[in-house]
Order: sequence, then C-alpha cells, then structure tokens
Amino acid sequence: MEKKVTSRVVKGVIITGIMIGLDIVLQNMYYPVPEGTRYLPRLIIVLAGIFISCIMYSRQLGGSPGFGDVFSHGLRTTALVAFMMAVYTFIAIKYIYPPPGPEEMAAAVKAIEMQGNVLHEQAVRDAAEAAKNRWIFYVSISIFATVIPGLAGSLAGAAIMKRSVPGTINIKE
Repeated sequence: MEKKVTSRVVKGVIITGIMIGLDIVLQNMYYPVPEGTRYLPRLIIVLAGIFISCIMYSRQLGGSPGFGDVFSHGLRTTALVAFMMAVYTFIAIKYIYPPPGPEEMAAAVKAIEMQGNVLHEQAVRDAAEAAKNRWIFYVSISIFATVIPGLAGSLAGAAIMKRSVPGTINIKE
C-alpha cells in the first residue's frame, strides 16, 4: 500500500490561512498594531508550522527520509508560505488597510526636513511618494519575516527526526 503524504501546498495554505486570520484579528483589535508585536506572531507561527510540517512529512514516510529530504520539504513549504504572504501583504497594503493619515504624513515630512538640504515642498512630495510606495517595504519585510523562521523550522524539523524508529520523535544525541 502506498503511503499518503500531505502535500506541501495543503500545509502552506493552512499556515498562511492562520497567519492571515491572525493579521486581520490584530488589525481590528489594535490599529496600529504595536511595533514590538507586529511580526512576533508571524515568526512563531511560521517556525512552529514548518517544524510540525517537517515532522509530519517524516512520520508519514515512516521515518525513512533523510535529513536532506525533510529539509527540502520544509524549505519548499516555506517558499510557498512566503509567496502567499507577500501576495496577501501587497493586497492588504494597497486595498484593505487605510492610507497614512495627516499626522503620519506630517511626521514623515518633519523627518525628511530634519535630514537637511530639502525644501518643505520637496519634503512633502517625498513623503507622498513614500506613502504611495510603502507596499514595497511591507512586502519585503513580509518575505524576510517568513523565510528566516521557515528556514529555522526546516532545519530544526530535519535535525530532530531520526530515521530508525517510524512514527516517533527521537532527539539525536
């Protein structure tokens, strides 16, 4: 009988769905989301999700895959999650979340003027351009905040699985 292995796509969609749901809840509860906690849930969910994904993959194959197989499974799942979160972040920043308010624009103009050698009119234009292109920054952060913990989760999931005993987690000594 052939062993059934849950697809990377299914695992990626589940992890991404959890992160999108959490993002929507946090945005509705706290606007703006406090800086210190903005990416912390994403880091934890990706790390734990990819780690569990690697363990599930190894168990479903009966403990037979090697380190490289489990690690590559985790990395491919991470890449899928990073792509889907980048698309979601782009859509959210462009169409769902409100644009920067007058207070934020005034603070941006003041920050640009404090750098020096800029007239007020140029600082206003620069702040407006930065607000229009802020999606680039957020999508980049989204990718980075998904790939790094995903890499760590893949590495940990592949390292902890031992090939000899199917269906159990054995920590290598």
